[in-house]
Amino acid sequence: MDMRFLPIVSLSLALIGCAQPDPALDVTNATVAASANSAAVYATIDNKGGADRLTGIEVDGRVPISLHETTMTDGVMRMRPVEALDVPANGRLQLKSGGAHGMSVGQISADPPELPLTFRFERHAPISVSATVTGPGGMPMEHGH
Repeated sequence: MDMRFLPIVSLSLALIGCAQPDPALDVTNATVAASANSAAVYATIDNKGGADRLTGIEVDGRVPISLHETTMTDGVMRMRPVEALDVPANGRLQLKSGGAHGMSVGQISADPPELPLTFRFERHAPISVSATVTGPGGMPMEHGH
């Protein structure tokens, strides 16, 4: 082997070893907490691979859900929109009340009691799941049939 190429080969092998594996994501426990004028989306996103970012959520393929983070500053809880939420490598992103979550302004129908959601990511392919629709406090919605 020509010794001039040894540093290049060594660097190439080192970079290959540093490459992050593809994310391996699973979305579970998806719920939509619907109220008269808004809805929140909660779910658990487990990642058994490299880091990724949640970039969006859609209801039924047509209603966009904005992503939000809730923080506590000087005893005041504040909610702010964000472009994306980190899904850590070999970790979990928990979308929940009082933390990171999805938010829709406008009414989302509670009938049927389940809605199709699509979670979109920076690296991973979109994941579609069925979400249970609840009332604002997590109570089942009343269906007067």
